[in-house]
Amino acid sequence: MSLIKEIRTRYFVKYWNYLQYNILKTYLLKFHYLKYSINYRIVVDKICGFNANVKELTYADFMLGDKTVFNRNKLEIIKKRFKDNTYIAYGIIENDVLIYSTWISLVKLGLPIKSKYILASSEGLLEDSYCHPKARGRGLHGIMNYYRLAKLYELGKKECLAIVLDGNIPAYNVQIKSGFNDLGCFYAGKILGIPFVTLNKKKYDC
Repeated sequence: MSLIKEIRTRYFVKYWNYLQYNILKTYLLKFHYLKYSINYRIVVDKICGFNANVKELTYADFMLGDKTVFNRNKLEIIKKRFKDNTYIAYGIIENDVLIYSTWISLVKLGLPIKSKYILASSEGLLEDSYCHPKARGRGLHGIMNYYRLAKLYELGKKECLAIVLDGNIPAYNVQIKSGFNDLGCFYAGKILGIPFVTLNKKKYDC
């Protein structure tokens, strides 16, 4: 492809995405629905010997994070989660820098749009995680998965869900390696500004 054609293609894609999201208010996202029946003995064994100083995070701890990631918009979302009281954040701070943060949800399903779906009383949800570039390659995503599973079990949850955007291969692989089962895919998005979700949670909970 010539440089001119490549520039035209990029411009068209950018314009089309803008038209979809901002003018037509229409978009479609595909997600994997994953589930794990928590075996407390296994998850505790996985984190045995993990010597990083993991703590339950506060809003102030996120102020120690990378400002390009934890910008104003992101911090507003974080602030709302703490006010909600159904989210808990865990993380690692080294040399006054937040090098890892991750979340669990005790009630909400964590979809990108408003929906009627909530978690069953026996379920918890793994939410988004962040790893500072300087801490990558240490296997923190995998070990913190097990850490959160142990915490959920201690909070009375017997099963854990994870929802992964299709195409996010690293996140998907972490969940599969942690023992999650992929129960299928569903779509979420908006058509002319009207939210829709194709998830049939009852089917997956059978």
